[in-house]
Amino acid sequence: MLILILREPRRVEFELQIESRSTIQLDGIAYEKIIARATGPKESVREKILAQKQSFAAYAIHDTAKFQLKLAVFDTDSTFINQEVIDEIADFAGFKKEVAAITEQAMQGNLDFNEALAKRVALLKGLKAETLNAVKQTRLTLTPGARELMEVFHNRGVKTWLLSGGFNYFTSRFRTELGMTGDVANELEIIDGYLTGRTLGTIVNRERKAALLRELCAKHGADLTQTIAVGDGANDIDMAQASGLGIAFCAKPALVNATFAAVFDRDLRFIDHLLP
Repeated sequence: MLILILREPRRVEFELQIESRSTIQLDGIAYEKIIARATGPKESVREKILAQKQSFAAYAIHDTAKFQLKLAVFDTDSTFINQEVIDEIADFAGFKKEVAAITEQAMQGNLDFNEALAKRVALLKGLKAETLNAVKQTRLTLTPGARELMEVFHNRGVKTWLLSGGFNYFTSRFRTELGMTGDVANELEIIDGYLTGRTLGTIVNRERKAALLRELCAKHGADLTQTIAVGDGANDIDMAQASGLGIAFCAKPALVNATFAAVFDRDLRFIDHLLP
């Protein structure tokens, strides 16, 4: 099944076997939702969609008839929130430009995530730990639609987790704020009130995210086919491909080209409209 959400007035530039049309209203803006039969290989359909993605707010290719969502996992930085946390911390340390450049390379998939994380965290050595609270309070904002989507999912009994290559100091606070089920992220080492420039424990990289998804399925009694995984960069590819529906959210090409669902307009509420 193919679900398309179009910015109006737009039209699809390839042939569709349309089953239904409806209108979605988000903050006074009208979008057209089309449900159609996906003809041909999924890769071919995706290629056609991406060739005219300026027409679409979101799309998904999946078997909606058999899909029953039980578990939703989200990347945090640039997905569930609008910022890259480490870039904002680095701004306090005077290294934002250098850290942001490394972040971009990692998100594009051009630099090993563990190596990129180590390089960036090392630049934060000597920063006061109290800076983390200042970053949370003054720099970080939830992505539009995050609160509303969590309310919808929680009302349906869906378990919701943040799986982040960022830092648990922040994910735990967003998780608590929105009443989410849980979070897993990297831990910054702090000694005597200062960041040491190191992390503790297992790094939450792309392989770890996929492993965590499987662990959470076992924990919550869900099958992988009953999950969605939402992210924006190369670090999210494995968990997205392992899930029942991987969704590239305002994402880098590495993830967009590895999944069969995407949201191009920055509002997490579109995700609900891609599900049965």
